[in-house]
Amino acid sequence: MNKVIKLNMIFNEGNVPDFGSIEEGIDGSLTLLDADKGKLNTVLTKEVCNSYLVNGSHFSIQGGTNAVVADVPAVWRYHSKSDHWYEVIENE
Repeated sequence: MNKVIKLNMIFNEGNVPDFGSIEEGIDGSLTLLDADKGKLNTVLTKEVCNSYLVNGSHFSIQGGTNAVVADVPAVWRYHSKSDHWYEVIENE
């Protein structure tokens, strides 16, 4: 079976989670569209991805990784201990 690499994780072809518009940037941060921000906590978590990964592959998202929403002013950050993405609220 062919392998597919998405977000530096290895999946079997035909068994890849739907990450929608989520892509990795050159600096390691992620970008996505507002329509797909719900996928951060429903698809792009260690618990979910581990069920899809090829044996020997590992979840590639590190704690502190930012996900920048390109079409609205929003940034989300991954917290590895809680395996959850949280919106970053800047103090004005």
